[in-house]
Amino acid sequence: MRPPVAQNSQHGQTNLRGNAPCPHQRAPRSFRTGSLQQRTQQRQQRREIHRKFQCKSAQAAASTQLEAAAEDKWIQRTLSCHRNVHSSEDDMLSNLRRQCIDTLKTMRMPTNRTESYRFTDVAPIMAETFEAPGGAGADDAAGQHPLEEASASQLVIVDGIPSLQLSNLSSIPKNVFVGGIQHAPNQVISEQLGSQSAAHGSALPFAALNGALATDVACVVIPPGVHVDRPLHVLYLSTASSAADTAMSNPRLLVTMGDHSALEIVEEYAPGHAGSRTKYFTNTVTEVHLDEGAELRHGYVEVQSGDSYHLKATLVRQSARSSYTCNEATVGAAISRHDLSIQQVGEATTTVLRAFTVCGEGQLHDLHSKLHLDHPEGQANQLHKCIASAASGRGVFDGNVRVGQAAQKTDAQQLSRNLLLVPRATVNVKPNLQIIADDVKCSHGCAVSDLEEDQMFYFRARGIDPDAARQVLVYSFGAEVTQHLKHKQLIERMQRVVASTLSKAPLLPVERR
Repeated sequence: MRPPVAQNSQHGQTNLRGNAPCPHQRAPRSFRTGSLQQRTQQRQQRREIHRKFQCKSAQAAASTQLEAAAEDKWIQRTLSCHRNVHSSEDDMLSNLRRQCIDTLKTMRMPTNRTESYRFTDVAPIMAETFEAPGGAGADDAAGQHPLEEASASQLVIVDGIPSLQLSNLSSIPKNVFVGGIQHAPNQVISEQLGSQSAAHGSALPFAALNGALATDVACVVIPPGVHVDRPLHVLYLSTASSAADTAMSNPRLLVTMGDHSALEIVEEYAPGHAGSRTKYFTNTVTEVHLDEGAELRHGYVEVQSGDSYHLKATLVRQSARSSYTCNEATVGAAISRHDLSIQQVGEATTTVLRAFTVCGEGQLHDLHSKLHLDHPEGQANQLHKCIASAASGRGVFDGNVRVGQAAQKTDAQQLSRNLLLVPRATVNVKPNLQIIADDVKCSHGCAVSDLEEDQMFYFRARGIDPDAARQVLVYSFGAEVTQHLKHKQLIERMQRVVASTLSKAPLLPVERR
């Protein structure tokens, strides 16, 4: 039976003659091709394509809006240079970018007038024009940083993007997830990604910039009760730009651990190419969520190129009876800063922080730590050690431990020890212990000096050359921290950089100073 023929044209409709069907008439079901399942899949594919298109359009519009509306011109310029960088199309990452972009709109980057950056001059970074890294040379660099204990549990991240080709995760248990955000468990990641950095807001400007520019997120999800036997070695490689501008990468790591789980993770930052004086900027964020009774041993080693910039934020949330230990060594980069923030959200937590820094010629190394204890029976121990081996080297430590009113029976200890090996070398140290509770055991202290004369006398009395004695004492000074890294190959790589830095320092005997 033929469809009815339209005789008149009304409201702009076209007359239909002959056997032409009405364009608004639905075809009979029998004439539609494909099974119901195939048609359903096709509809889902069309919806997914439409959703991705909307995400890309929203992201591009938000970036353009930020460039026009941001008050800080450096933020405008940096966002503009990274607008076309390929990134994951994951919804969770898009939401993170949107939140960080909103934070950046009214933010200004810090200067020396900003209290938390009073001794950390980031003007050289603000003077740079950044672009996306080239990525060349990472294949060769990955093989130069082995870790025998983690040969089958190594995740390699090149310029902020996890590389499955360079990684080896064959020994990771099947119920543990390690990889990029696209295949990560949605429910766990969506609740925790960016939650801690958002809580800090404008207090961590470079962390907000990381969220706005992150191209992917490396995720580590440990289910409850799982103990991972082998350490997880996360190797970050930063490559230079193919043009004259400085390359900038924004790696991001999210670690979430279930109740009574255990893991050792080693973060190592290194150049992804040959040459010790290549310039690039690594702006990285690590978020850690520890559920009740979880235990994380965290190693952090920064051996970046001597002309590079390295800014890192580590944000940790500890639930009741959880344990977090951080052993860090910072020996590379021209400007390096670590913002370490730990929030206790349950009773009887244990926190151990150890840091070792060597500031050579033209190097600035800064550690800003904040530890908030708001529940009873917590234990915290922080040790910071810094060596300034050049007149143009500067070390900065600002450690804040806050013991709240409810944190009764807390034991918190903080100590900073610093060595100045040459005249005019500088360290700015500010240990800060705020105690509101009354039933606690807390102490803090700071020492800035050259090597002690009694120590030198001990060596000279046994016929040891003064220069050799000073070398031994300098290395042993840092060993109190570096020995806790445990992995021999990692310690050797760090010690080579330390030896190169200290070799340029005039290690004068004490009586000649």
